[in-house]
This record gives sequence, C-alpha cells and structure tokens, in this order.
Amino acid sequence: KDHPNTATTYNNIGQLLKSQGKFEQAFEYYMNSLEIREKVLGKDHPNTATTYNNIGQLLKSQGKFEQAFEYYMKDLNITEKVLGKDHPNTATTYNNIAGLF
Repeated sequence: KDHPNTATTYNNIGQLLKSQGKFEQAFEYYMNSLEIREKVLGKDHPNTATTYNNIGQLLKSQGKFEQAFEYYMKDLNITEKVLGKDHPNTATTYNNIAGLF
C-alpha cells in the first residue's frame, strides 16, 4: 500500500474523477496519494509537489480559490527549493497561482 506506484495510481484516479466532475471523490484519492508520497518519498519531493498542485487545480475548479492558493504555495515552496526558480515545473506553478487572480 505504501509504495510510490500506489500513490501514482491514486493520483491518476483522482485526475479521472476530477475530469468527470466527481470532485469530492477526486479529493479523497489525491489525499491518499499525498499521504503515501509524504511518507515514502518525503515532504520535499517533486512528486509530492505535483500532488499539491493537482489538489490546487481541483480546488480552483470548484471555485475554492483561497484553498487552491494554499496548495499551490506548498507546491511552489517545494519546487523552488528542490528544482530551482528557473525550472519549468516552478514556472508552471507560478502560472497556476496567477490564474487564481
């Protein structure tokens, strides 16, 4: 259960559910993914940041902009620290944050 591939599967199911408009279920799957990734990969891993980003996107799609901002900022803190300010993933996160305003 606590394997990175399991986390990826939870994440992918979350994306599928989001695309179907099943936001509450998607959130649960993203949170399962996040829990595993934080435990197995660590809180500062790029894949953990990706899950924060996906949760932010989910919340944004529901109009929960303040909560989305919190998750995007968690993503940004990790990507800047681990990948650097000039990395494409960091730029994507900046773009996602800008999309909230």
